[in-house]
Amino acid sequence: MQKYGPNRIEAGKQRSVWEIFIAQIKDLIVLLLAVAAGVSFALGQLLEGVSILVALIVNVLIGFGTELRAVRSIEALQQMTRVQAKVLRQGKIRQIPASETVPGDIVVLEGGDMIPADLRLIESNRIEADESALTGESVPVGKAVDALPEETSLAERTNMLFKGTALTQGSGKGLVVATGMSTELG
Repeated sequence: MQKYGPNRIEAGKQRSVWEIFIAQIKDLIVLLLAVAAGVSFALGQLLEGVSILVALIVNVLIGFGTELRAVRSIEALQQMTRVQAKVLRQGKIRQIPASETVPGDIVVLEGGDMIPADLRLIESNRIEADESALTGESVPVGKAVDALPEETSLAERTNMLFKGTALTQGSGKGLVVATGMSTELG
């Protein structure tokens, strides 16, 4: 079976809290501030040394907090990619990991499904989708198979379903047009 690695959202090695913290301490700016504080203390400049240490601690804490939030956000996005998809292949409906969908697959959809890839609807029975993760829209959006102009904005593409969003009601089928990093979410 063919591997579909390039179409997946990149999964990096998970970093522990300690690894993130150590990386902050090894930062060049932090090392320079530590040397400056050491020199200040060695020259008897206590106030300057303490000021530099405070700046160093603030720098490390802000960098640590920012990087920790970024790592956790990426991990949450990777969790969203671990969904199953029902695809129509060789005339049969097969359940596969969403990461194995490829452009051209036909995905069979039911209310409650997570959308495994960017899809162009080819069949729709009262489909509504929660696209708040992408568009900020607070209510589910009605979807249909109607053709739209190419320049239609993301929020107005009523004939598309997007990876990482959820089908709130209805059923239908969609043609995979983008996967992994090529999707709107990617």
